[in-house]
Amino acid sequence: MNTPAQTGAGQAAGLPWRSIAVGAAQILITGTILVAIAALWGTENFASAVRGLPWWSFIAAGALGGLGVVVQALRWRIVARHHAIDVGVGAAIARCWQAAFLNSVLPGGLAGDALRAADDSTDASVSSRPRALASGFASMAAERLVGTAVVFIAGGVVLLPLAPVAGTGCLLAALTAAAVASRWLRRVPVAGVIRIVALSVVGWTCFATLFMISVAVLEPAAPIAMFPSAAAVALAGMSIPVGVGGWGIREVASAWSFSLSGLSAADGVRVSVGYGVLALASTTPGAVILALRIVPRLRQARFFAAGPRQRNRRRRDKL
Repeated sequence: MNTPAQTGAGQAAGLPWRSIAVGAAQILITGTILVAIAALWGTENFASAVRGLPWWSFIAAGALGGLGVVVQALRWRIVARHHAIDVGVGAAIARCWQAAFLNSVLPGGLAGDALRAADDSTDASVSSRPRALASGFASMAAERLVGTAVVFIAGGVVLLPLAPVAGTGCLLAALTAAAVASRWLRRVPVAGVIRIVALSVVGWTCFATLFMISVAVLEPAAPIAMFPSAAAVALAGMSIPVGVGGWGIREVASAWSFSLSGLSAADGVRVSVGYGVLALASTTPGAVILALRIVPRLRQARFFAAGPRQRNRRRRDKL
């Protein structure tokens, strides 16, 4: 019979393999969807989207993506403060930008946020050290879920008159996200919750505007009135935590929303690909932040992994 310690060790050993399996499945799902999109509407939509983006659209992406990161950081700080975690504005922005980059390139769209919550760097202080990890995940989950609820509410409002079943599904998803988030928002006063929701709306507006820029650049003949609705549906689609960086599902959602408006589904795919490229470009500062944060840790890990003689030699060399 296994002891509790042996059982816990076995579970810990199995966790990475389960995570790898889930990640591999999400990559496979994304690849399958993209191959199906290419088969249905052609690969030219991908190439033409990249070619059609002017240089100024990347500057706009950096500005809008940066603003979105800032409002998320402010939103997170409000929740974290009421979970006995004090994160400075600069540190919160750095962590959120790093998370945005990792969420864009890793399966599931949540890995970056998990690292943000679990990071034990000295740029944050925690009143209750034994509950630090639980508090970190609670504050991160609450602010992410509020943002997700806003995204699905926007998608639901747009879809209700056009596709009532899908619109109802979005609103139910928003209600579920809000209900789960409320568990970790009980400590936050009403005024704080209102600020969190308001910041979430601002964040949604940033990324919806970026999507609308993609529409205006790649499909200038599209009616301006459908820009917000196309953005709302695409953002709701990519908020489903399946795949890598929202790719695949976002393109399907965009193609569908364009067809609902009487436009070409292929144009919706092209616009969505353009948005994906711009959104990914907007997260590149997060890659720099990740490198700046991880390089010192790797050096420290190599130092402690070295034998005592090598460590002493390195100390003498520095002297």
